[in-house]
Amino acid sequence: LHSFIFGLYFICANFCSRQGTTAPAQSGSIKALRSSNIRRDESNHLTDLYRKEETIGVAGNGCLHSPRFPSSYPRNLLLTWRLQSPESTRIQLAFDNQFGLEEPENDICRYDFVEVEDISETSTVIRGRWCGHKEVPPRITSKTNQIKITFKSDDYFVAKPGFKICYSLVDDFQHAASETNWESVTSSVSGVSYPSPSVTDPTLTAEALDQTIAAFDTVEDLLKHFNPDSWQEDLENLYTDSGHHYRGRSYHDRKSKVDLDRLNDDVKRYSCTPRNYSVNLREELKLTNVVFFPRCLLVQRCGGNCGCGTSNWKSCTCMSGKTVKKYHEVLKFIPEPGHPRRKGRTRNNMALIDIQLDHHERCDCICSSRPPR
Repeated sequence: LHSFIFGLYFICANFCSRQGTTAPAQSGSIKALRSSNIRRDESNHLTDLYRKEETIGVAGNGCLHSPRFPSSYPRNLLLTWRLQSPESTRIQLAFDNQFGLEEPENDICRYDFVEVEDISETSTVIRGRWCGHKEVPPRITSKTNQIKITFKSDDYFVAKPGFKICYSLVDDFQHAASETNWESVTSSVSGVSYPSPSVTDPTLTAEALDQTIAAFDTVEDLLKHFNPDSWQEDLENLYTDSGHHYRGRSYHDRKSKVDLDRLNDDVKRYSCTPRNYSVNLREELKLTNVVFFPRCLLVQRCGGNCGCGTSNWKSCTCMSGKTVKKYHEVLKFIPEPGHPRRKGRTRNNMALIDIQLDHHERCDCICSSRPPR
């Protein structure tokens, strides 16, 4: 009986102690939210993004910001805010003067960025993508009553203060002047619309337009940015007979679409790549007392250029991102010092051997304005 009572007392004490333990408070921090969604690769880099999408009904003024603003934001985030206002209204966005994200690579925001998109029933138009610290993004007014804001950070560098965006309502009958490089006013020539320079930016230059184009990977996205209301018609007119006056000489009578997207992708994919390079074995192995046959071999080494057309492309170098050693079988000769060359003696001083040479398997563009990744 005593043993039974003691056992019952032990169970009760253990249960009560668990009941009395205070559960840890749920933190609203990004770190806590991400803990169940983290995986790492062999290099201990995070492989999953923490994703969160929020819908905000805009009835007045409000603000949203990057996590921990104005301190450094966390890594590996993909956050989306969808703002929707009542019918017959539009949404105006104004960035806080404290703005700073990871710097661009070759003037393109590839890694950490905030992006604004116009949402309609038929299309989504990118109004802009921003990063770095040089300038605060312009004020933006949506073309409909919906707008989407996306913030992405990768698993490398972070920056501060991040960003803060305040939103407000605009009556639909008011003119929403664009404060980006291009106005949505177009002039039509032979059925193809071309954007006119914005009246709010009379100093627009070819360099500024070139930087705008550099942010897009496809013709479709480019035309959406320039002409959000007529981009589909413009895209079709580019490849129909009505626009033959503007075709290149190589077009002739072909009816198929010229794959400009592929050509653009080829530049990014193949400008800085491993390619055949001949090396002199004595120089490569730093051996002066032996001779090899063949004297030279082909290896894969990084070559090409980086950042076509961007402002700091000359400061970028195509370098190896991954180097491996490969074996090559060659014939090695070792001359005998102090002995005259005689027939029949050479075979004693030669042998087939394996040598190791460096081959570059992956190439990266390393820029002076950006540390190696």
